Amino acid sequence: MKIWAHTLVRNEERYLWFSVMSVIDYIDKMLIWDTGSTDNTVKIIQEIKKKYPGKIDFMKVGKVDAQKFTKVRQEMLDITKSDWFLIVDGDEVWWDGGISKVTQIIRKHGNNLETIVNGYFNIIGDIYHY
Repeated sequence: MKIWAHTLVRNEERYLWFSVMSVIDYIDKMLIWDTGSTDNTVKIIQEIKKKYPGKIDFMKVGKVDAQKFTKVRQEMLDITKSDWFLIVDGDEVWWDGGISKVTQIIRKHGNNLETIVNGYFNIIGDIYHY
């Protein structure tokens, strides 16, 4: 059962590396599309892509408004060739136990499920305190 992740980012340099690294070993492919970053977000993505060639699909889509954001998200869905996908924000960091459990459930029971909802903590300031 293939699992892809969709990530739309803009100016996510602070947490992006942690976000991608928290899921990359548990998924088959990750679409990371940048919507007009002016910080080091693109550079971070390019560095991660070097480490995981073929696993990261990176595209610059440019600045988007709310309407275009929806269209870009649909474009991601249109090219996705997986059984399941996760929407992962650029500042969303998964714990090993959480992502491991979710992907195990998908791989074992994915044909019998429509949706999985996972709880989360809002992190204010850094990834080590909530």
